[in-house]
Amino acid sequence: MAAESASRSPENDSGPISPGGSDVSASAEARSGDTAAGQGGTDLRITEQNARAVFEMLLRNMETAPGRPKATDLHLNPGRPPDYRIERVIRSVKSKPLTPNDLILITTAMMNENQRQRFNRNHCIDMSYHLDRNRFRVNIVEAFIGRSISLRRFDEIKDFSAYNLPNNYIDIAEGHRGFVVMSGSTGSGKTTSIAAMLDHINRNFHRKVVTIEDPIEYVYTAKKSIVVQIEIGEDGIPNEDIALRNLVRMDPDVGLAGEMRDRASLEAALKTAQAGHLIYGTLHCEGAGQAFDRILAYYDTTEQQRILGTLADNLAAIINQRLLPCLKPGIDVVPAYEIFIPNPLTRRYIRERRYIDAIAEMEKPAMKEIGCVTYVDSLHRLVTEEWVDFHLALEHAGDQAEKLKSRLKGIELK
Repeated sequence: MAAESASRSPENDSGPISPGGSDVSASAEARSGDTAAGQGGTDLRITEQNARAVFEMLLRNMETAPGRPKATDLHLNPGRPPDYRIERVIRSVKSKPLTPNDLILITTAMMNENQRQRFNRNHCIDMSYHLDRNRFRVNIVEAFIGRSISLRRFDEIKDFSAYNLPNNYIDIAEGHRGFVVMSGSTGSGKTTSIAAMLDHINRNFHRKVVTIEDPIEYVYTAKKSIVVQIEIGEDGIPNEDIALRNLVRMDPDVGLAGEMRDRASLEAALKTAQAGHLIYGTLHCEGAGQAFDRILAYYDTTEQQRILGTLADNLAAIINQRLLPCLKPGIDVVPAYEIFIPNPLTRRYIRERRYIDAIAEMEKPAMKEIGCVTYVDSLHRLVTEEWVDFHLALEHAGDQAEKLKSRLKGIELK
């Protein structure tokens, strides 16, 4: 799973590092041939000629020595040395700070001409970058003191079992129609979980899978399924609205609509579900109840009833996920999750704007039988099976902490 974000300073833990377990200067000299050790650390002398080589050296150093944790993110900012996120902690390379001109040279070297035009027009860009067998999601933005680069590394897709996800996700993935909302905060593993679910389909069923992404993050190798991946801005599709309108015409069995950023993207995904397909979309929010709130925020009061009716008819599941530090050796994080699957009663509640009552039904045995899971259910399992620390689980249980504590003692609170 992708690592969860954490707001800790580079001075925590062991301080500045060379992420590959060897001195950065040695790696830089070996790969770029144009760096030199500066006083107090490595001086990454970035020029127009070596900018791409130095940048790719920093990417390769995200892959550490065997037995050591990999960096999940790389951050390049003026006035700081390169920073890696390793085990959810920001840690700095032993290097002199990058200059604004260094960032200009790096971004110019890593972008193609089309991407440079997009960046110059919008002063920001989301894109992907390939190196060896790895793929990176890249965000570049023109900030107050210069360009800022944020990169997230994506490994090749593994078998579903490698992600420690529940079988409930497989049951949802194997459905034939409906709208699946995957929600959670930034860094909660939404993208990775959807990729695992889609690749489960790809490995086991003869279906057509179409993804619309900005940018493409995981790359699928077609197995039993047909897999078509569309990247906004790179495959000739100018924007998400046009891509989503064409999705239903591509005869997909399963589709990924990406992030539901606005009303238009939500409506397009729902239309695909109404046409009899299984469609995934993501929302940045915490909890199934907040997913309804976020969707309703796209509509004025007069139209909220209509969209609730459409949701009631077409919703397959809402999954909310967060990543917690794992106690088991060799596993960085493990997902805690909440799964809401509607039944006829809760669909009626949604139509009647009683979606809070619909969420409350998840506590009932009949809802658990169809696959509903509350956060207390999930955290209870993670603690009893020794995946996560008891105190950490209580912290993440929020106002349900007493219920979790009682269940762990064998007492069920209503």
